Amino acid sequence: MVKLILALHNHQPVGNFDSVLEEAYNLAYKPFFDALERHPGVRLSVHFSGILYDWLEERHPAYLDKVAELVKAGRLEILSGGYYEPILALLPEEDRRGQVNMMRDYIRRRFSTDPAGLWLAERVWEPELAGSLSAMGVGYTALDDVHFFSAGFEEKALTGRYTTEYAGRHLDVFPINHRLRYLMPFAEPQQVIDYLKTFEGSNASLVMADDGEKFGLWPGTHDLVYKKGWLERMFGLLEKNSSWLSTARFSDCLASPSKGLAYLPTTSYHELSQWALPAEKSRRLAGLWDEAPEDFRQFLRGGYFRNFFSKYPEANRLYRRMLRASRKVGASGSNLGRSSLYKAQCNCGYWHGVFGGVYLPHIRMAVYRNILEAESSLPGRRGAPHFHLEREDWDADGRPELLAEGEKANFYFSPAKGGGMWEWDYKPRRVNFGSVVWRHPEAYHAGAAKNIAEADKKRAAADEALTRDLAYDWHPRMCLLDHFLHPDTTLQAFEKANYGEQGDFVLGEYSFKHAEDSEGMLLKLSRDGNAWAAGAHQPVRVSKHVLLRHDGSWRASYKVTNLAGSPADFWFGPELALSFSGKASCPPGERKAVKEIAFPDPVYGGVELEFSEPLDLWVFPLETVSRSEEGAEKTYQGAVILPHLKRRLEAGAHFSFSLEVRPL
Repeated sequence: MVKLILALHNHQPVGNFDSVLEEAYNLAYKPFFDALERHPGVRLSVHFSGILYDWLEERHPAYLDKVAELVKAGRLEILSGGYYEPILALLPEEDRRGQVNMMRDYIRRRFSTDPAGLWLAERVWEPELAGSLSAMGVGYTALDDVHFFSAGFEEKALTGRYTTEYAGRHLDVFPINHRLRYLMPFAEPQQVIDYLKTFEGSNASLVMADDGEKFGLWPGTHDLVYKKGWLERMFGLLEKNSSWLSTARFSDCLASPSKGLAYLPTTSYHELSQWALPAEKSRRLAGLWDEAPEDFRQFLRGGYFRNFFSKYPEANRLYRRMLRASRKVGASGSNLGRSSLYKAQCNCGYWHGVFGGVYLPHIRMAVYRNILEAESSLPGRRGAPHFHLEREDWDADGRPELLAEGEKANFYFSPAKGGGMWEWDYKPRRVNFGSVVWRHPEAYHAGAAKNIAEADKKRAAADEALTRDLAYDWHPRMCLLDHFLHPDTTLQAFEKANYGEQGDFVLGEYSFKHAEDSEGMLLKLSRDGNAWAAGAHQPVRVSKHVLLRHDGSWRASYKVTNLAGSPADFWFGPELALSFSGKASCPPGERKAVKEIAFPDPVYGGVELEFSEPLDLWVFPLETVSRSEEGAEKTYQGAVILPHLKRRLEAGAHFSFSLEVRPL
């Protein structure tokens, strides 16, 4: 008897819009289980993330009652996982265990069943997980057959579960069949049956495990799966062929012994390993994959999940920020803040494949909001309004960052990267005004690699129009990066990052000191560098004293000194990269002689700026071009604001000005 294990993984990111969850419910989650009820001969395994459990309990509790009835009838197996869908391999052990226990406790309470199997988010595998999960009482998980191919297994051998181990602790692993994953629901149901028929008489157990959203939410799939009857026909054929084929839950396939020992390398499904590579390498791998004979593909490997942290510095910052919050929650000895911390560990904001991810501001901001909520919940966090300053190699680049944390705000600086401020947490609003993503090259910007996504084959004209607007940033986008502009620079050229940068300050290293101040803390950053002027490199000193105030506002006082022995003309401006919820909150354009200006925001609150003297302002929207399920699209990340001024300095002379930034 051939056993087909059908497993669905249903998930939506923390912070996603309620309308998106409702759409997913109506187009995919509900109609699938409605169809399942009509076919009593079909068994299934399913995983819901805790985000969906929370939402369904509030909006559609009767749906969960139906799930419970199917469990009780023996037709449905509930898989566990990390409650808020974290990448378990990235978490400290305490958080890993807490997330799994939270999910297990919910399943026991809601469905009166004890889950032995676990869904691994994004199937991200690292070998030590075998020991960790086994110690938690997890019996088995499912990983892609590509994991096994990478370990030298033949496809024909992947017809049942294997056992892996770490430090003597065992975990069973079911291989997910990639052919079934690609056939369902895109091929005719009879093609699926024909493929399964090739295993008749072998007692094979085959797994089709994939996102539940592809059965109704992905573009075009609701019509295919439900209106055109694909799922009804599929379930009907499975029941019709019950003489040699049965659907099964994972738990139905444990009676027979494991097929043997398997040591699986660090990897995930093939597409993710491709996305984790730098853009050019990702394109090359996609091309090689398309051109390679099928039996050669098992030798083609890409990157793995942690590569996203080197590919996207913004994701690395988010990850490090979460770990910092985790240490604080763990050190507190209290469970206060733990639920918010777990929400902040939802994987979706930490990476990018072809859709959304780290490029989606509302998903990133939800992570920061939950981090700040977790930290603010801890005992003793509401003490005297003073700042605590730490020097820490935050991003593992070998150079220290400055982390200033106070009662109402946190300010994080990178002296080695232009003396810029990349995070400004305003705690009363639970917002990080520095949460922007800069414009990165992506593999799909240079023409779709066929294997990246089927959706890439569509909407080519719209995609081509967007790629004409592509611009890439040559430096991180953060506050207080110091620009010396070429005389012919325009706002349009500056926006495209295609202008003459005359100084070496944007990426240069600044020295730093700090001092207490009656209003807060004073950071003194300084760099002796060069700026091109009068046909030569002129030595210049830029000093910026940044006053971090207890109330969450800040002031940067600048002094720019010509260290050369001759006069020179300079065009100087410090960049501000700030989060806004939409372009209307910070309208783009040029403004002359601005002394004070406010940018109110209906979601984040917004900011107001004040200058010591009237300055000209450039404002442009920071927009990235990435994929969505509808094709390429622009995503608004925030705004870049450049106050700027032109001065002629005699030898040894300087000019000074200051800017204040206050949350509204």
